[in-house]
Parts: sequence; C-alpha cells; structure tokens
Amino acid sequence: MKKGFTFLIFALSFHLYAGDLKDALKTAADDAEKISILSEMGKSGESKYVKPVTEQLEKGESSKIRAQAATSLGDLKAGINELHKAYENDDVYVRESAIDALARIGNAKSQSYFEKGIKDKSEKIRFSSVQGLSKVGRSGNAPIFRNAIEWKDKPTQLAAIRGLGNINAWDEWKYVKPFCTNPDKDFVMACLYSAGKFKTDESLAAIEGLLPSPDTEISKEAFDAISNFKPAQVIPTLIRFKKTNPNHPNLADLSANLKKLKAAKQYAIINVSDRLNLRSKANERSEVITGLPGNAVVEIVSREPRKYIITNSKGEEMEDFWYQVKTSDGKKGFLFGEYIHVVDSY
Repeated sequence: MKKGFTFLIFALSFHLYAGDLKDALKTAADDAEKISILSEMGKSGESKYVKPVTEQLEKGESSKIRAQAATSLGDLKAGINELHKAYENDDVYVRESAIDALARIGNAKSQSYFEKGIKDKSEKIRFSSVQGLSKVGRSGNAPIFRNAIEWKDKPTQLAAIRGLGNINAWDEWKYVKPFCTNPDKDFVMACLYSAGKFKTDESLAAIEGLLPSPDTEISKEAFDAISNFKPAQVIPTLIRFKKTNPNHPNLADLSANLKKLKAAKQYAIINVSDRLNLRSKANERSEVITGLPGNAVVEIVSREPRKYIITNSKGEEMEDFWYQVKTSDGKKGFLFGEYIHVVDSY
C-alpha cells in the first residue's frame, strides 16, 4: 500500500513536471490518480481548471470522482449551476460534496438549496446547508439558525451564531449573548462577530466587556466588531476603555480610531455612583438642566479659567475647575471637576 502511494505521488510529480494537470487528468491510470489530480486542480485556485473539473462532475464514472470534482469546484469558487444539478440529481455522497462546495462558495443563488438541505436525511447535508445559509440567509431564516445553535456540531453552531448576525436578527440577541462568555474561544469570536452586526446597545455592552481581553485575537475581534457602530454610539465606549486600560497594547490604534471618528480632543466620564447634575452656569446654585448617570461620557467643550470652591454633601470643601460639556443628545451645561474624570481622546 505504502509502495503504491509513493508511486502515485511520483507519477503526479512527473505529470506536473512534464505538462499541465489537464493532460495528466486525461492520461490518469485509475480513479485514485484522477481523484488526486482533481484535488490538485482545486487547490491551485486557477480558473483554467474549472472546465475539466466540471466535466468530471457531470461525466465522471465513479461516485468518488464526481464527489471530488464537486469539492474541487468549491475550492475554485466556480460551477454553481453544475453543483446545483449535482445536488438535485446525484447520489448522497456527491450531494454531500456539492452542498459543502456551495456552502464554501456562499452565493445567494444557492439560498433555496440551503433551505431545502436543512430538512435532508443526511446529517452532513443539513450541517453544510446551515453553514451556507449563514452567508446568504434572510430575516425569515432566524428560526433555522436558532434551532441549529442547539445541534451538536461545532462548525454548524458557529455558522448559526454568525448567521443570526448576518441577517441582523437583533431580536435574537438573547440566543447569541451567552456565547460571549463561553469558555471556548471560537464561540466568543462568533458572538463578537454577531454583536457587531446587531449594533444594539446590549450587543455593544458585550463588546465593551471583551475589549480589554488579554487574548489578543478576542480583543482584536472586539475592536473589529465595534467599528460597525455609529461614532455617537461607540465613542463613549472607547473613552471608558481608555480610562480603565491605560497600558493596553491596542491603545495607539484606539487613539487613531477616535481621530478617524472625528472625536473631540477631551471627554469627561461621570465619576459618581448615582447621578450628577448638569447645570446651566458654572456655579452650584444655577439651574439643573438634567441628571447624568455614573459612568456616562460627555464631550468637554471648554474649561473655566479659574478654580472654584464648593462644599459637598459631607460638608467637605473641594476646589476644582468647572467644565462646559456637551451630552450625546446635544445638551450643553457645566460639571464640577471633582465629580468627573477627564480623558484625552488622542
């Protein structure tokens, strides 16, 4: 057996040296050699091999040859119509390879085939159908992904989590959210991907919790996910991150991103446990415009030129500057410096 395999590799090497893989396919001695050549054609990624591979999918004598041809078309990202025909008309092994190839290609033309494949008797076809649908699905496919999350096949579960994000099924967040704290890193990455697609306050909170992860891949995925949000949503998150993670390796990139988002040069984080009054003038007797919750972020417009002394609820005197700030909804007012934490954005 080992001797025969060595000979096959030698023969393939000779073919590659002596001529093109198309010629090698024509003169292949047996099925095993044809399958190996078809595999090499797929791995090459060269479009010149699409035609001979497609011919083997349509006319190959053995099921194994046709199945490999389908797999190779998936590698070549070609032959969608022929793969559809093979999926509808051939035996189960070719159908499994055809739907897997279509899933890897991920073209919207295959959507109805993936939807049918979800109900197929073959487990492999069901798994591949979910993986393909995760790329080209629509909002009506949410129940399929929700169900597939429970299947005991990790690649299919990961695809289903991402699929819910890709169809922007924001009301399905409750099914995705638990995976952001899963001990398996792959599930965390999939959760972050979908969190960035949902673009809701809840999904943003999950991303914010993972930005400082010591795992650089998770942290990067979190930063990628947060880039999908509007500046007004994401700037407060990035400012809070900067305050709590002053030595994080992504800090330089973060500052660059804030500049790109046209963030102001300074922000203030409300440093109280309950609410802080936003006042109409730079003194503690002026009208209260609104109350700002602890950990909220506001843009600093300016700082008063002189310090001011006030007495807090404990009867203690505090001296600091008053800052004029602007809230996310455009309200302008003044905050006393003792109750805020100032952060430079870049």
